[in-house]
Amino acid sequence: MGRIVPRLKDDHAELKRVLEDVRRQGIGTPDGQRTLLAARDLFIDHIRRENEEFYPDYRRLALRDPVRAAMAEQFSAEMVELGGRVLAFFDKYRDGGSGLEFAVDFGRMSALLQSRLHKEEAILYARYEEMASRTAA
Repeated sequence: MGRIVPRLKDDHAELKRVLEDVRRQGIGTPDGQRTLLAARDLFIDHIRRENEEFYPDYRRLALRDPVRAAMAEQFSAEMVELGGRVLAFFDKYRDGGSGLEFAVDFGRMSALLQSRLHKEEAILYARYEEMASRTAA
């Protein structure tokens, strides 16, 4: 389980890169649409990895720390809501869309996602690594 945080951070970097490719290619192009579907798949894989690997281990490590256990529940619940919004964005533009509307929606979704990824890395993953290192010691 010790490699999960670096893997999740790699997911973040890849997702950011692919979303930038979508923005650069434009949703109206076949390449942009293919790249958008790839970004959607990356996002889903990342969420699956968090739900199946990260959160169960985080919860196990936080059994004796109610504050950190509550943090995991809060982050998980927030991700359910945010995940729905991000997937709705991907689904809306699956077959293309208008340039201006896409730009506005993309900017909104991108800002939400960037903020979330930063919070995960700076807070959630950092707390996990602290607990994991104490357990390993």
